[in-house]
Amino acid sequence: MSEVDNEIFQSFLEEADDLLNDVEIHSTALESSPDDMSHVDSIFRAVHSLKGNSSFFGFTEIQGFCHSFESFMGLIREKTIAISPNIVGFILEGADHLKAIFTRINNTGGEVGLQSAENDYLNSLNEKIDEYTEENRLDKLRLALLSFFARMEATGEMEGETSIREIYELINGIAPELIHDRRKSLKAGGSRWMRGELDVTREYVDLIMFCKSAEAGEEILNAYDSFTASINSLIQKHVEANDHEQLEILENLKEGFEIFYQEELGVDETIATIINEFLSEYEKGLKEVKPGEEKSTPAQVSNNGNSSEKFAPGLKTIKINESLLDKFIEHVGELITINELFNNLQRSFGNDINSEVALNFKNTNLAFHELSEQMRVSLYEIRKAPLERALSKLPRIVRDIARSKGKSIALKHSGGEIEVDKGLHGKIETMLVHCVRNSADHGLELAEERRANGKNPEGTISIDVTTDRNRVFISIADDGRGVDLSKTLRHAVERGFVSKESAQTLSEKEILDLLLTPGFSTAEEVTETSGRGVGMDVLSSSVHEMGGEMSLRNNPGKGLTIKVSLPLAHTARIKLGLTMRVGERSFLVPAERVRESFKAQTDEISMVEGKGEVVRRWGRIYPLVRLSELFDIPASNSKVSDSICLLVESKGNAVCLVVDEMLGQRQIVYKELTVQTKEPNAFDGVSILDARNMALILNIDGIIKQFQE
Repeated sequence: MSEVDNEIFQSFLEEADDLLNDVEIHSTALESSPDDMSHVDSIFRAVHSLKGNSSFFGFTEIQGFCHSFESFMGLIREKTIAISPNIVGFILEGADHLKAIFTRINNTGGEVGLQSAENDYLNSLNEKIDEYTEENRLDKLRLALLSFFARMEATGEMEGETSIREIYELINGIAPELIHDRRKSLKAGGSRWMRGELDVTREYVDLIMFCKSAEAGEEILNAYDSFTASINSLIQKHVEANDHEQLEILENLKEGFEIFYQEELGVDETIATIINEFLSEYEKGLKEVKPGEEKSTPAQVSNNGNSSEKFAPGLKTIKINESLLDKFIEHVGELITINELFNNLQRSFGNDINSEVALNFKNTNLAFHELSEQMRVSLYEIRKAPLERALSKLPRIVRDIARSKGKSIALKHSGGEIEVDKGLHGKIETMLVHCVRNSADHGLELAEERRANGKNPEGTISIDVTTDRNRVFISIADDGRGVDLSKTLRHAVERGFVSKESAQTLSEKEILDLLLTPGFSTAEEVTETSGRGVGMDVLSSSVHEMGGEMSLRNNPGKGLTIKVSLPLAHTARIKLGLTMRVGERSFLVPAERVRESFKAQTDEISMVEGKGEVVRRWGRIYPLVRLSELFDIPASNSKVSDSICLLVESKGNAVCLVVDEMLGQRQIVYKELTVQTKEPNAFDGVSILDARNMALILNIDGIIKQFQE
C-alpha cells in the first residue's frame, strides 16, 4: 500500500471510530429521550456513512452488515419500530460488533470475515427487519413504482411507450393512491422544494428517488440518461436564475457521477453515497413549502438569485501526524534551551564588552525569546482538544453497569468544551472510566437500600471539569455510601499494609490514602467491572505521571468525591522553574510546586520527637528536608538559619527544603533520565543549565516520600 493510500486508509479507520462513537453517544441519549428523533437521524447517518466508506475500500461484508443496520434504523426512523430499552440495547450491541470488526481491520490492515457472534447478530437483525416489514410490502412496491415512473418521466420515454402508459393507467385505476403519493408533491397542494422563488421540486424529487433506488440495490434502466436528464434540467434552472452557489454543488455532483459511473457496473452504492452527500448539501439551500405555507417572498432572495442568508464558510483544516507535531515541539524546546544559554552568555558579559554590542545582543536575545515563546504557545494551542469525547463514552458504561447490577443511575457531566493537551486525553479517559465504574459498581447502593436510608432511589454520578490559566480540575462525585473507614482500616491491618499499633493513630486522610497504596482493595469479590486489586493506586500513579495531583473527600453514607488537578500543557514538558544551589551542585524545581522561599530565624527552628527538624511558618509546623543530607552533598552552610528555606507542596503534603542559595528563575525543558534512581524517585528529569552544565529536576512528591521513609 502506497504512503498516500495508507494515509487514506488510516483516515477511513479514524472516521469509522468517530462514527461508531457517535452511534454510542446518540443511542444512550435516545434511551433517556425516546421522543427526540434527532438521535435516530444521527445514528442512521453514521451507519450510512460507514456503509459508503466500507464500499469504497471493498469491505463487502461490512457493507452488507451496515446495510442491514441502516435498514433497521430506517424502520425506527419511520416509527415502524418503537424505541424501547431493549431496542437501544440491540443498537448498542450492533455498534459493539462493528467496533470489534474495525479493530480487526486495524490490526490486519485488510478485509476480515465476520465471526460467529457477528453473523448471529446480523441474522437476528435481518429477522427483525423481515418481521417489521412483512406488513409493509405495499410500501416497498409503491417506492419501486414511484422510482420507476420518475425515471421514465425524466427521460421522456414515458410519452412514447404505449405499454408503459397502459401499465401506469392500470395501476392508477386499481390503486390510485400509489400514483397520488408521488403526484401530490408536484401539485400546489403538496410540499414543494423552493430556492427563493425558484421551484426545483420535480428535478430534486427525481434525483432523491434515483438515489433511493441505487441505495436499495435496484437495477436502474437507462441510469445514465435518467440521471443526466434530471441533473441537467436542474442545472439549467440555476443557470437561468444566476444562482452560482447551488450551481457549483450540482456541477460537482454531475462531475462526480460521470467519474465513477461505469455502464457495465451500473449505479452502485459508492455512486449512491456521492449523490446523497451532494444532495444533502444542496438541500441546505432549499426551503420545503408545505400545504398552507406561503412561498418565499422576493425579499428572501438577493438580486443575483442567491439566498440572502449565506452559509458560513467551513474552517480550513489539515491533518497532521501527531508524532511529527511532537517532534516539532521538541525542537521548540531546544530553542528555549538555547535562549537560556544566551541569557547566561549575556549575564557573563558584564563590563568586558562594548556597551553597544551588549545592547544589540540583549535586544536580539529578547526577540528570540519572544518568538520562541509564541511558537510554544501556538503549538500548544494546536495540540489542545475538547474533553467532550472522553466524557461522551461514560453514559454507555453507566448504562451497562446499571442494567447488570439492577441499579438506577443518573450520570451528569459538565465542562466537555474545556480543551486540554491531546496527549492527556487517553489517560484522562481511562481515569474517568475507572472512577465511574467504581462508583457505579461499589459506591452507589441498590434502590431498596437507598429508599431505606431516605435517599432518592436513583443514584447520581456527577463529573465536573473546570479550568484556570494553567490547570484543569476534574471532580468525580457520587451520592452513594462513601468509604467505610473502619472497614478500610480492618482490611489494611489484615493484609499487612499497616500494623495494629500504627492503625490506632491514623487520621481520616491517612486512612483514605491507604486506598492509593498499590494492590489495596476493599472489594469482597472480583466482578466484571472492578475489584481486581488494581484500583485507586493505579489511578493515582497515572495522575502523577501526567504531572497532576489527586485527593479523596469522603462523606460516609452520602458519597465520595475524587478531586484531580492536571496541568493543561503536558507533551511539551516545558515549565517555569527555579534554580537553587546545594554545595557545588545546582538543582531545578517547578515553580508551580513552590509556595515561597524565606530565611528562617533561629527561634523558628526546633526538634520534634518522631519528626526531626521542623520550622514554624504562618502558624503551622513544616518538616525540614536538608537536601545536602538527602543527596549526600557537602553543604556550604551547616546552620538552617544561614540557609534558604523553600516551602514546597505536592498532593496535599508540604515540607521545607533547605538549600544554600537561590539562583533565579528560568524555563525548564525536561529531558528524560537515561538511568532511573531508586523508587520513590527524587528526580523528574534533567535540564541544560548552560553550555557546560546540566541540572537535575526535583520530583517533590518523590522527595517527600523518601524523607518520610
